[in-house]
Amino acid sequence: MNTIETLTVYLGSSGHARPVFKNSATAFGALIGEGGYKLVYGGMDAGLMGLIALSALENGAHVTGIIPRKLKDSERILPNLSATVMVEDLWDRKKRMFKQADAIISLPGGYGTLDESLEMLYWAKLGLHNKPLVLVNVEGYWDNLIEYLHTMPDFDDRYLIVVDTIEDVIPALQGYKPFPPVVETDRYPHFEDEICRETSEPIVIDKASVENSYYAICALGLKQLHKHKRPIGFLNTDGQFDDLITWINTAAEEKFITENCLKLFSVGTDINSLRETLKSQDYVEVDLHNAKWGPPED
Repeated sequence: MNTIETLTVYLGSSGHARPVFKNSATAFGALIGEGGYKLVYGGMDAGLMGLIALSALENGAHVTGIIPRKLKDSERILPNLSATVMVEDLWDRKKRMFKQADAIISLPGGYGTLDESLEMLYWAKLGLHNKPLVLVNVEGYWDNLIEYLHTMPDFDDRYLIVVDTIEDVIPALQGYKPFPPVVETDRYPHFEDEICRETSEPIVIDKASVENSYYAICALGLKQLHKHKRPIGFLNTDGQFDDLITWINTAAEEKFITENCLKLFSVGTDINSLRETLKSQDYVEVDLHNAKWGPPED
């Protein structure tokens, strides 16, 4: 029996992505409504986020938007949602979106989308849930990320489903069999507080793993949102972060993150030279309103 009723969807808030990505979001919103599913998403009117919500609403879905009071996202709430839930901060939003979901779907997006996706894989590996994560690999957008995941020692592919089109999502979910057991808990490990503590200590990621990648991308996402100013560096010995860095560049090319987002971190192959580089890493402001979100979607 298929018990999947509520889909939490992570996807980009950029208003500058190519039409193929925008069209996929609109089409998936329609499929959610037509299939009788409920949608939970990040509550914004910008980019793919606004498009999927509008389309789902137009096709009869119940749409819940969850948005944090303490982030600039709260300036761009989509009106007329079925339910709008205001939470305190980013972590509250992520936890609420996860707990409401029967399954998690990630369409193309930037740092935030990848942060949320890696968080799901990290928690699954810890045995804290058995919800499926579906990466919708529109035009190969996630190719390098998928290659990267398969190199990591703590990656468990039982919890990841990769499909090429939005039409493949629902059939893939219908064939998913959860993997018990699950540890019953309301405590999910996260890194926002540690990353944003009052310190100028650099963040150095020196080993490729799901946990470390989740930490790194969470730090990049928070820095993009102006929540901290700590230098961030990848110690790329033996090319261990090559595929992740290639994906980040793809995200910039596809305008899910801005060009300034590429300046939020440094890469080095020697720890001493990397630490010297981080001492002079400039803090770069990311223009969320214009360079990323753009005007609300019609």
